[in-house]
Amino acid sequence: MTEWFLAAVTALWGWVLLLPDDTFSQPQWAGFRAIFRDENVLGWTMVCLGLMRIGGLVVNGARKHVTPWIRVVSAACGFLIFVGITYCYALSGVISTWLAIYPPIAVLEIVNAYRAAHDSGESNAII
Repeated sequence: MTEWFLAAVTALWGWVLLLPDDTFSQPQWAGFRAIFRDENVLGWTMVCLGLMRIGGLVVNGARKHVTPWIRVVSAACGFLIFVGITYCYALSGVISTWLAIYPPIAVLEIVNAYRAAHDSGESNAII
């Protein structure tokens, strides 16, 4: 369930960047502004990554033979995404709730990758 939730968070996080407000002008977004320059590019990238992950989860659930490696790869990508978000917020020098949210989400993605890899081992034992 956490994989579905974090796929949605990724897509919605990007969607927020696509809203008409100039999000990158806020001080806590200075790190993002320095690295990505354009919030629309980052927004569309996050929306696409979130939707691709949702697609992978749909394929994983629809296949007769479970395909946990889709989940492993998408959780590893999710880990990189949330570490990147943490890094960009840290570059801003603004302490905020991001510190309590994004690092634990990155850890959760490691747990998701581990659990998916464990599922892979179980599915290979059955076949």
